[in-house]
Amino acid sequence: MAPASSPRAAGAVGEIVAAMLDRTPETVDRVQKRIRAEIAFYAAEDVVKPDELRASLADNLDYILSGLTGPGRADLSAAQATGRARAGQGAPLVEMLAAYRLGFAEIWTALVATARAIPGMGADVLVELAGSMFTLQNEHSDAAVSGYRDESYQIMRATERERAALVEAILVSTVAKGTLWEAAQALRLPLDGTFLVVAAETLEVGRDPLPRIESAIAALDVSSVWRLQPELLVGVVSLPRRSRVDAVLAVLRRHTTARVGVSPVFAELRQAAWALRLARLALDHLAAGPGLEQFVDSPLNVLVAAAPHAALEAAKSVLSGLLELPPDDRDLLLTTFVAWLDADGSATAAGAALFCHPNTVRYRMRRIEAGTGRSLGRPSDVAELVTAVRAWLQLPHPD
Repeated sequence: MAPASSPRAAGAVGEIVAAMLDRTPETVDRVQKRIRAEIAFYAAEDVVKPDELRASLADNLDYILSGLTGPGRADLSAAQATGRARAGQGAPLVEMLAAYRLGFAEIWTALVATARAIPGMGADVLVELAGSMFTLQNEHSDAAVSGYRDESYQIMRATERERAALVEAILVSTVAKGTLWEAAQALRLPLDGTFLVVAAETLEVGRDPLPRIESAIAALDVSSVWRLQPELLVGVVSLPRRSRVDAVLAVLRRHTTARVGVSPVFAELRQAAWALRLARLALDHLAAGPGLEQFVDSPLNVLVAAAPHAALEAAKSVLSGLLELPPDDRDLLLTTFVAWLDADGSATAAGAALFCHPNTVRYRMRRIEAGTGRSLGRPSDVAELVTAVRAWLQLPHPD
């Protein structure tokens, strides 16, 4: 900051500051005692050590007094260093600023007492000194906040990287048991419980397809951890009980801006990698645009997902004749087959679901038999068709 406006005032301020420098240890003692007594964060000496706090106060006092007499802008390096240190120690910003206000109040009290002890010191000097102190307090507080925010940002970025690595460790099937335990402990996840894995499509690199989802799910008393990848946002959700699944899915639907696949519920955290594969399969099954689908938890679906390459090759073999048809014709027959299965083999019920005549259903079923060489009257052939159709519809493949 600029020095006092007149040579006489500047000389008087210099005299006061020189006298104050002789009393620096006493002033630091008073400030330290008040900060320890009046500000909760500083009361615990195991966080900010006594020697560290005293050294920080002494540095700040030196720079403040120098700012009262030195030319140009004040040196704010001590304030910035203090802000960075307190952020690293987890000090609330409001308590750090309270310490600065208290410190400046004590320094001002000491300056007034020192000035009054100097013979002939006029009140006009204290008036100018008060303005300088007010400016210095703002500058030092702002510099401390700037250092605090810079360090907080770096801590946040480091924490995000660490959390991303921990989430990745949980989602990798080859992770060692000890590593899984350490990751779970750090992320505050149980090893056994009720879990879901969520895979949300990322439409733009770096853009979250489920904005504010962690806090929205937390409102349900459900914890979750997330990792944003270039193509996917992946989350592991830990539920207190299975009955919360529908509520979580409803929140996901409200927040999604893209396609979202969700795994079946699973009970062991070590199954997260397997659950992610199922969540991605559910996502791939969705049409373009915002939407959510949960992988259907059935033994046959899980079996297909467990060996996707083999299942898809088997599907191509069983459905070979149908796969040679034009895509629209092929998909119509497969849709009819699924409706026939859902109707427990009733052409009448399947026709009602498809809005067509039962004879149309029967005709399409005969075409399926002809195209695959399987008979719908033979249980083993039906089992092969069911498995092949599930694999074809469930697994990603080129048309």
